[in-house]
Amino acid sequence: MNKFFYPRLALVNLKKNGNTYIPYILTCIGSIIAFYTMVSIHSNKGLDQMPGSINLKTILFLGIIVIGIFAVIFLFYTNSFLIKRRKKELGLYSILGLEKKHIARVLFYETVFVTVISLSLGLIGGILIGKLLFLLLLNIVHFKSPLSFHIDYWGLLITTGVFLVIFGLTLLTNFLQVKLSNPIDLLKGGQHGEKEPKSSWIVTVIGLVSLGAGYGIALSVKTPLEALMLFFVAVVFVIIGTYALFISGSITLLKQLKKNKKFYYQSRNFISVSGMIYRMKQNAVGLANICILSTMVLVTLSTTVSLYVGQEGMRRDFYPMDVSIIGEAGNTDFDEVKALVESEKEKLKVRSSDEISFDLARFRAFQEGSHFLKDMVDDESTDARYYERISNITLIPLDDYNRLTGGNKSLAENEMLIFSVGDDYGQATIVFGDAQYLITEQLEAIPMDFKKTQDMGQTYYLIVKDDAVMEAVYQTMKNDDDPQTTLHALMFNLDGDEDTLNTFSAKLRTAVTQSNPDINIQNLYEALTELYFFFGGFLFLGVFLGSLFMMATVLIIYFKQISEGYEDSERFEIMEKVGMDKTEVKKTIRKQILMVFFLPLAGAIVHVAFAFPVITKMLAAFRLTNVTLIFLCTLAGVVVYALVYTGVYLLTARSYYKMIH
Repeated sequence: MNKFFYPRLALVNLKKNGNTYIPYILTCIGSIIAFYTMVSIHSNKGLDQMPGSINLKTILFLGIIVIGIFAVIFLFYTNSFLIKRRKKELGLYSILGLEKKHIARVLFYETVFVTVISLSLGLIGGILIGKLLFLLLLNIVHFKSPLSFHIDYWGLLITTGVFLVIFGLTLLTNFLQVKLSNPIDLLKGGQHGEKEPKSSWIVTVIGLVSLGAGYGIALSVKTPLEALMLFFVAVVFVIIGTYALFISGSITLLKQLKKNKKFYYQSRNFISVSGMIYRMKQNAVGLANICILSTMVLVTLSTTVSLYVGQEGMRRDFYPMDVSIIGEAGNTDFDEVKALVESEKEKLKVRSSDEISFDLARFRAFQEGSHFLKDMVDDESTDARYYERISNITLIPLDDYNRLTGGNKSLAENEMLIFSVGDDYGQATIVFGDAQYLITEQLEAIPMDFKKTQDMGQTYYLIVKDDAVMEAVYQTMKNDDDPQTTLHALMFNLDGDEDTLNTFSAKLRTAVTQSNPDINIQNLYEALTELYFFFGGFLFLGVFLGSLFMMATVLIIYFKQISEGYEDSERFEIMEKVGMDKTEVKKTIRKQILMVFFLPLAGAIVHVAFAFPVITKMLAAFRLTNVTLIFLCTLAGVVVYALVYTGVYLLTARSYYKMIH
């Protein structure tokens, strides 16, 4: 036999099955581009020049892991569609005289051609598109980089190795299917799963209970900590419930419709219901996959877009004033600090406003009713639960408060005023150690902070009679790592364009820390850079993964339509022969396709609706507490995805109609 026989036969097979292999190859190319791009951006030396690059590289590394796992699972899944479609053809080869080893050679060459095409175009595409995506990432994180174009040869090697392993494993899987099947099994392989499945009330009930449990967890969480701890538990329950209800619950429902004689014994309903029952076991897994992937797209995009869009409000939560300079009151020359501030403002023509200065003492404590207990937890032992239970307390002398507010309030030594950043304090007294103080007024506003949602811990400002009371409370409650004395603060806001303010912030930090390295400077504009990198990286990864999940959804839908088109063409010919006119056939087709297509989308939207409370609590852990913003981002994501999904439906439905006529 000619040594080129098998490669030629493999090429002929790929061309003949182009309507299934071309989408598969495009998916492979897309996965390779995504993986290489993420690897090359992660390893780009220029990232080390950026502030906040550690967080960004961590996010990108997470993306590499997720994309790698996704590629393995999804390419195996799509390969199963291909081999099922090909089983009858491979069985025919066996009947015509080809041995299993010969069929294995054909599959080998087909895989080689797919691998070469996919890797070549994928790596070239990754090199070309990688630069564009890197520039997009820099734009998202608001960073101007002088970096020149480069090819990451290490990334090319890693990507090639990963996908050679994936293609090798899919080929091995195909070999095993051929080896373990006889020619008759192969000829009928494309029809496996066609028997009418049995409904199971037990599985249906398990699905309902699992889905109810997942939804119940999502609706019942009250704190960000609970949301972070229970989110993945809820996800597991929802996934189990989704598969169970699609696989068994849908069949149970269809069989109940079948028992309704008035509904079932109508021509369109009879064909639609019987057809769906006949193949639902096969369809259900694909529909559940589409539903879960669609949910992942919606959740990923809505959360990352919400975080990115909500940065302004989040940074204001962390930094009520643009610049905060705090140092030990006894060891810091604040006249010198003010002179440095004025000098840097003059150099860059920056304007400031709302300047305030005051003495303070601050510490952390655990609250039990009106009693506050000293924080004895080591920094190494802190976790999410710690930050949820801890209260941040700032003490301010009454004289400073009256000066800042223009007020004339008075206090006795055992009296305090309180301002709560989150929920009102709600107690008549407050106790530190053995000392009890009477709360004479709960303030509605304070110059250095403002009311906001506090989902992680509490923040209180206490106005005390004088420095002596402040020092006494502080010495009772301070931790060993806290300063030994009370502090003084200088705070102000800035006016000017963002680039100038970024430059001012950097120069001010340098000047002040050179004067006194123990001074703490918190600057909104430096924090903004960190936030851009952190949440910009999340947005980039979210859009990236959302696009991959969308690609997976489209391909599953496409293969599903192609598979059903082959299977339905003969069935609908029979319908026409037994008396159904083409109009009735088309209506039946449309009804069935609409059910198959939009049931997963409806399920995904319901999942996201029930997940919304837990999503808002999780985002609150990042200080994003604007529920209206999160809702609008989620709604926009659902609308855009539904439009794209409908577009996919229209395209694949057209291919389906052509195949059955």
